Amino acid sequence: MKTILLFFIIPLSFLFASDTEWEALILEKMLESVSTKKSIVKVYTDDKILATELQKDKNFTVTDKCDECDFIVIKEPWKINGCNKPEIVFDYHSYKKTPDAIGVFFWQKGRPTIRFSAQRLGRFGLKVNGELKKFVSQKN
Repeated sequence: MKTILLFFIIPLSFLFASDTEWEALILEKMLESVSTKKSIVKVYTDDKILATELQKDKNFTVTDKCDECDFIVIKEPWKINGCNKPEIVFDYHSYKKTPDAIGVFFWQKGRPTIRFSAQRLGRFGLKVNGELKKFVSQKN
């Protein structure tokens, strides 16, 4: 019975790990296209697994304090108060409700969905460069 259980659990762990790796790659691409820094970008995140994945890239460092970061990548934006840093969130509802959310990344119908707000990017003096320009919305 234990071997049968392990037979099902081990492949599931690889499945979840690959999702996190994909999320990290997409978030890295989003941050690189928005960042104006030529040096290492400091990121604050509330997700320990995502923090580990972001640390693998030499262009990013993860910090524990939101006031020391360049960007916030957060799954629960209501837990952050008063940082006034550009945020990337993980669901559309949070994106609409969070005034500091410059971008959103979420899965819709099995596909990654990315959106940036031109108005919010402008408030932070940022713009999207490269191939992700087509994901900038003028609406909000």
